[in-house]
Amino acid sequence: MISFGSPSVTWGDFVRVLFAHGFEGSPTGSKVAYMRDALGWDVTAPKMSQLGWSIASQTEVLIRHMDKEQFDLVAGSSMGGLAAANASSMRPGAAIRLLLIAPSFGLSENWEGMEEAGRSAWKHTGERRYTGFELDIILPWEFMESAEKMSWPKTAHPTAIMHGINDAVVPISYSRKVAEECANVKLHEVDDNHRMKESLRLIPDIVAGLMRGAGDEAATLLEEIHNRQGITEEKLEVPEQLSTGVSGVEEQDFQVADDVDDDHGSISDAANKSEEAEKEIQDMQAEMKRLEAEMAQKQEALEASKEEMRGQAARDRAESEEARLEAEARAEIEEARKRAESEVVAAKVEAEVAFRKAEVEEAEAEEARKRAEVEEAEAEEAKAEAAAAEKRVGEAIQKAEIAGRDIEQIAAEAEKEEREGGILERVGLRSEQINWAQIGRVENGESDDLTRINGIDNFTQKKLGVLGIRTFGQLSKMNPEVAEVVNDALEFMPGRVTELMWAQQAMTFIGLEEVGGDSQIVVAEGDDSDKVGLNEINWTQIGRAEDKEPDDLTKIQGLDELIQKKLNVMGIHTLEQISKMDNVTADAVNGALEFMSGRVTKMMWAQQAMTLIEQCD
Repeated sequence: MISFGSPSVTWGDFVRVLFAHGFEGSPTGSKVAYMRDALGWDVTAPKMSQLGWSIASQTEVLIRHMDKEQFDLVAGSSMGGLAAANASSMRPGAAIRLLLIAPSFGLSENWEGMEEAGRSAWKHTGERRYTGFELDIILPWEFMESAEKMSWPKTAHPTAIMHGINDAVVPISYSRKVAEECANVKLHEVDDNHRMKESLRLIPDIVAGLMRGAGDEAATLLEEIHNRQGITEEKLEVPEQLSTGVSGVEEQDFQVADDVDDDHGSISDAANKSEEAEKEIQDMQAEMKRLEAEMAQKQEALEASKEEMRGQAARDRAESEEARLEAEARAEIEEARKRAESEVVAAKVEAEVAFRKAEVEEAEAEEARKRAEVEEAEAEEAKAEAAAAEKRVGEAIQKAEIAGRDIEQIAAEAEKEEREGGILERVGLRSEQINWAQIGRVENGESDDLTRINGIDNFTQKKLGVLGIRTFGQLSKMNPEVAEVVNDALEFMPGRVTELMWAQQAMTFIGLEEVGGDSQIVVAEGDDSDKVGLNEINWTQIGRAEDKEPDDLTKIQGLDELIQKKLNVMGIHTLEQISKMDNVTADAVNGALEFMSGRVTKMMWAQQAMTLIEQCD
């Protein structure tokens, strides 16, 4: 474990790391594997999505680990790098360093597909699908809300950023901006893309530089050398010159003391013989004080000389240790370079073998493809021969069946034809009961495919034909009285023609066909349900539009002028009506327009209309 602030421990080979991955998936696993296996670091890599996919929830995952355990380095890749930066800003007192690999600063500005319509739809529905980096997930709107608040955190710890100049996912300009604004951030620009696969080898040097900036370098280095090598302070020899000087002073002091004793005895015996003797004693005492002061000065010089020699010895030992460490570092670098060269050679050999293997496999595949083509041609030829044989057998069977057809089957078919003929004859007799002035007669053999109308099959179309009704135009003009006469003539249950709304369905087909032919449409006034005949449309849900100014519906993506004309025929004229469509109404409109199933819903007409209304407001 690295301990910042302790002078006895510096950067070493063992690091405890909290790693936050981003959206990349398996490429992030390569970063964790590199730190664990190649560098031997103790790496904790939590599941960042355990609390959700937003940057706020991922930051919370890191903070929980930081509060529970102690880490030397908090590292993060892509969105994980942004989470690590936010965790640093929220825990400024933690003893950590930060390594951010292609961090997703500016997440809210850089998120894909954030045009105004898409953003509004995301906010309205509360969900947005994301596919990328082997992921297929649903992101809540809370993802963007937290991104808007947490895209530009200020890190509270010394930070190193690694960012590729070829990053097409997160622009390197975002990391440059952070490095320019924060004094504690150092940016390392590398020749790589967002996945940073080619730059993993730079991690040890970058982290080493980040860690070395953590303490008092000179004092820590000296004390570390003393503690690691067990060097003890050597006693310094006193210089010969100083020793001689001090010894001379001591002998002189002793001699003075002896002289004082002798003179003192003489004075005592003479009993104050003269003032000259007293003066001589005073002079001798003054000389003694002078000699004491001189001796103190020489003692101080001696101590200073010892201290200087001890400092010089320490500096010499420090320089020697620094030279040794530098030599070891150069040796390690050289060894790493040789290993890298060896790995490059091995990789080239492996690539060459793989390339040759691929060439052989490609040749084998080409040969197999040609064989398959030959076999396929032979199979097609055999298939054609089998089909011809089958056709000949079928023709023979058909001839045999025609030649030997069962009399009962012929009788049954004849009976059916006779029964249908009788029905058609009865129906034809009712023709004169129809109000032809109301619906009009058919001229020049004109006819429509009436089976397109719900409730009219082939036999019913035959019965209508013998009555003289052959077109949508005739059916569309039926009033309730005519519908009842037709119902009775067809021998239906009472009210069926009215219940199935044949007239309204015929009007719809006429209107849609006219729109398809680019002709001008004249829509009669009246109830919109009479125009369309689509019972599935919930007019209570979307509202009527007779008294409202029509909108330009072609502003909706996927809706052109032709489709707008068809919608107008149905009674849909405004963006407000489209914005209120539920799934049932959307499916009904989709079917009436003869679209592929679900197209109106998939193209989000209702959401687009809502966005256009908000823009107008």
